[in-house]
Amino acid sequence: MNVNKSTQNKITIIIPSKRHDKNLSFCIKKIRQFYNKIKIFVILDKKEYFKKDKNVCLFISGNKSIGYKRNFGVKYCKTDYVCFIDSDAYPVSPWLDQVHETFKKFKRVGAIGGPNLSPPTNNIEKLLVSKSRKFSFVTLYPIVKTKERKIFLIDFLPTSNLILKTKIYKKIGGMYEGLYAGEDISLIRNLRKQDLKIIFNPNIYIYHKDRNFKHFFRQRYIYGSVGLKLFILFPCKESFLLLISSIPFIYLLISPFFILNKFLLIFYLGGLGFLSTFILLYALKINYNKHFLKSLRLTLISIFAPGIGLILSFFLKQHAMKKLYTQK
Repeated sequence: MNVNKSTQNKITIIIPSKRHDKNLSFCIKKIRQFYNKIKIFVILDKKEYFKKDKNVCLFISGNKSIGYKRNFGVKYCKTDYVCFIDSDAYPVSPWLDQVHETFKKFKRVGAIGGPNLSPPTNNIEKLLVSKSRKFSFVTLYPIVKTKERKIFLIDFLPTSNLILKTKIYKKIGGMYEGLYAGEDISLIRNLRKQDLKIIFNPNIYIYHKDRNFKHFFRQRYIYGSVGLKLFILFPCKESFLLLISSIPFIYLLISPFFILNKFLLIFYLGGLGFLSTFILLYALKINYNKHFLKSLRLTLISIFAPGIGLILSFFLKQHAMKKLYTQK
């Protein structure tokens, strides 16, 4: 395959990770299939020795947030553009070849990115999680889980597949470092405050591995735990949607207040009926190959885990919550 030398010279790829694992090795391996000389910055919690080429730079950040690690990497970035990709994601094509062209085509562009698609799998739990991610109450903008055919403006893109001009990233101050999840919301909001556009290009796509039910629960739980703080610090549509994802579980918790009043109980039971119907319909929607009970279980995780995270965030210290965060 022909290597685009211009792309390799203009972009630095930053991969934050807790540790070096199989996902990270595979991600780097896939990148090298298309760009054999592009700079890759890997930021880990602690020093680990692993086989790498001369264009892979290892940085040690300590036990810090993903936002901190990305900001840390950008400090040492000398290329025109910086590309973020998660360690459990990987390219299947030379996805960065259109970056420079896309930035030139549109005025006042702050960031561009594309889909992060679910890779093929025979694992039923991961397959169901993949289907669930195509719904807006699970994924803020489900368009990122599909491969559209046209380039267009979009309000939000996750940092699992995002490219920015390095000087713009530094100018707006990067990401908020005080949260262990949701850091991409702070970045995108800062871009929009500067009236900078975000471009969705379907050709800039990657595969992003899905999680099994256990780790999907932990991810939803953690997102819920930062929802309130994110909304207070960065009030916007995205942080609001993240915050209200906790409402279903809170609705269940307040049931004793309605039971004491017969009039209010009628309205509460009506809402509970609506929620139950939604759960069943959603489980049927994502059901695959007669795995309805698994689909129902995943639906309960999707709907109630954020609220559990929000409530427990008032009782558990941040470092205890952070331990539950996983990159698997």
